[in-house]
Amino acid sequence: MIEKFKKFIKDNNLASLNHQILLAVSGGPDSVVMLDLFSKSGFNFAISHVNFKLRGKDSDDDENFVRNLAKKYEVEIFVSTFDTEKYANENGISIEMAARELRYNEFEKIMINYNYNFTAVAHHKDDAIETFLLNLTRGTGIRGLTGIRKINGKIIRPMLCFSRSEIETYISENQLQYRIDKTNFETNYTRNKIRNTIIPLFEQINPSFKDCLTETVEYLSQVKQIYFNEVEWQKKNIVSKENDCYLISIQKLQQNPQPECIIYEILRDFEFNKSQISQILKSFDSESGKTFYSSRYRLIKDRNCLIINELTKTEKSLSSILIDKNIIEQGKFSLGSIHLEFQIIKNNKNFKPNRDLNVSYFDYNKIKFPLELRNWQNGDWFVPFGKNQKKKLSDFFIDNKLNINKKETIKLLCSENNIIWLVGLRSDNRYRVTPDSQDILKITLKYFEDKH
Repeated sequence: MIEKFKKFIKDNNLASLNHQILLAVSGGPDSVVMLDLFSKSGFNFAISHVNFKLRGKDSDDDENFVRNLAKKYEVEIFVSTFDTEKYANENGISIEMAARELRYNEFEKIMINYNYNFTAVAHHKDDAIETFLLNLTRGTGIRGLTGIRKINGKIIRPMLCFSRSEIETYISENQLQYRIDKTNFETNYTRNKIRNTIIPLFEQINPSFKDCLTETVEYLSQVKQIYFNEVEWQKKNIVSKENDCYLISIQKLQQNPQPECIIYEILRDFEFNKSQISQILKSFDSESGKTFYSSRYRLIKDRNCLIINELTKTEKSLSSILIDKNIIEQGKFSLGSIHLEFQIIKNNKNFKPNRDLNVSYFDYNKIKFPLELRNWQNGDWFVPFGKNQKKKLSDFFIDNKLNINKKETIKLLCSENNIIWLVGLRSDNRYRVTPDSQDILKITLKYFEDKH
């Protein structure tokens, strides 16, 4: 296994014996084996351990275990401790996303401050399979169907050549001690559901499912390279630039056998989402002048081309944009100085809403996507939270003594043309959370300085 490990690193140019490498060691079996392999292969390394404080005494016991590993292997150790739950709540993201952000930010900080070339994480072959299936459920396209990358910037994954069973065999043969994270056996998190429930079902159909899928992922990695080479060629043929504007030829686009695919790859560079791109395609048969906005760009449908230019500060304040389900799941969205953060949470008896005007909660199952973020217009109305009668926004503004400048900055979040939130002011009673609500959409508003 040591020779296979060294060969995988060499064949994929992950690192050399001259490099200083930081090992992400949780104390679990995967990272313990990685630590032992690096030690026996003659690399220069130190250990990084992150205590997320999510499992009480177990988290602290993990930390102590890894500290003892550092003593055993006689290497330096960096231990970082975070209140992960607090970080997740403050940033409106899931616990999983919070842990990931904290972890990788810490790796980067240590590498910069202490001159490490790479951080090695212990993802293995089974992790790559789980990631493939996870991305499949999210609809990430070909980008997400190639598993886990062997190297991504300064993050290397030298264990991707091993399966979980190989790791378990190595542990047994070398009598290595490790810690078990009991949450890995729970089904509260999506990845664990895939690991503990979905994959075993596939293996009932085909016992060689993991090997077959691994081969498929390798194949798709090669296909992806061919695909993006073709996309870049098509972009050069279809997109041109005049002064500060990008021009997309509608005629050349329509001559392509897969125009939907190419326009998606072109427009995602300008931060347009799937729902908007679908509407842009439909606009080809309409009159000139139809306009679409992303967070930073404006697209105008002209007679022969699509014209794209970057928004000025003033234009950003006038723009309207669609927010699809993928953006909600990603957790963050920005338009000019407005920054929205999303979190989907389960309703339970202990649910207590934050009374901050910049935080609002909605019955997720009542919402239809995509949402639209837009300016208010004369004639707009909603049902204020806590009320049963609809009210014109103009009357609401008068009642709340909003001046002209304030009214000009008001944004509305809408679902199927119904206002669900006067952003930062009042939500709509029709979309409120009730005891019968299954899932809750929490939206947090933050303002950032627009430096454009």
